[in-house]
Amino acid sequence: MTTTMTAPLIEVAGNALRTGAPDVEHLYELSKRRQWNASDLPWDSLDFSSVPLELRRGFADLLAQTHHGELGALTASARLVQSDARLMDKLFGATQVADEARHVEWFSRLLFHLDAPAPVMPALAAFIDDVTQAGDDLHLLVGMNILIEGLAQTLMLHAGRMLREIQVEELRSFQLVGTWLVERVADDESRHLAFGIQRVRALVETLDTSKRLKLEDEVQRWTERLMALTREHSAGVVAFGLDGDELMARCLADTRSRLQLAGLS
Repeated sequence: MTTTMTAPLIEVAGNALRTGAPDVEHLYELSKRRQWNASDLPWDSLDFSSVPLELRRGFADLLAQTHHGELGALTASARLVQSDARLMDKLFGATQVADEARHVEWFSRLLFHLDAPAPVMPALAAFIDDVTQAGDDLHLLVGMNILIEGLAQTLMLHAGRMLREIQVEELRSFQLVGTWLVERVADDESRHLAFGIQRVRALVETLDTSKRLKLEDEVQRWTERLMALTREHSAGVVAFGLDGDELMARCLADTRSRLQLAGLS
C-alpha cells in the first residue's frame, strides 16, 4: 500500500523564504497566464451527426483511453502537491491540478458529443493504477509527468495538427477539436512535462548507483508496457488512416529524448 507523506507546513513556510527555482517559477507564471475555461469553448459548434459511425467510434476509443489517463494525472498531481516540501513546486502543482481537472472536463464533454461509448482497456487501467500508486514522488513524476503526460503530448500534437488540416465539410467539427487539442490541451501538457523533467533530473542527481539502477529498471518496464499498450490500441489510428508504425516510432523517440533530458537511460 502506498503511503502519502505530507510535508510539514512549517517546513514549507521556511522554504518560502529561499529562492533558487527560477525555472519552476517561470512555469508557474506561464500557468497562471494560460488558464482557460472549458465551458467557454463553443461546444454548440460541434456536430458529429453526419460523421460515419466507424470513424466516431475509432475517435471515441482513443479519447476514452486519454480521458482515463487524465483522471490518473489529476490524482497524481494532487498527491504531489500534498507531499512536496518546496513552496514553488506546490504552487506550480496547484496549477497542474487545475489543468488536469479542466482536461477531464474537456474530454468528458467531447465524448458526450461524439455519442459513441468506448470502454477503457483493462491493461491501460492497470498501468495507470501502477503509476499512481508508485511508492515515492520520484517514481510518480517519472511515470506520470514524463512517460504518460509526455506520450499524451506527442499524440495530441500529432492528432491535433492532422485534424486541423481536414477540409471535408462533414468533418469540420474534427478540425475545431484539433485546434483545441494543439492550442489548449497540449499546451498545458508541455508545462507539466517540463516540470517533470526538471524535478526528476534534480532528484536523480542525488541517487546512489543502486537506487539509480533500480529506478532505471522500473522506467524500462513502464516504457515497454506503455509502448505495447499504444501499439495494441490502434482502432482510432486505423479509422483515420494514419501510419501506425510511423506514429509509434515518433512516440518512442520522443519518450527516449525526454528520459535522457531527465538524466535517465
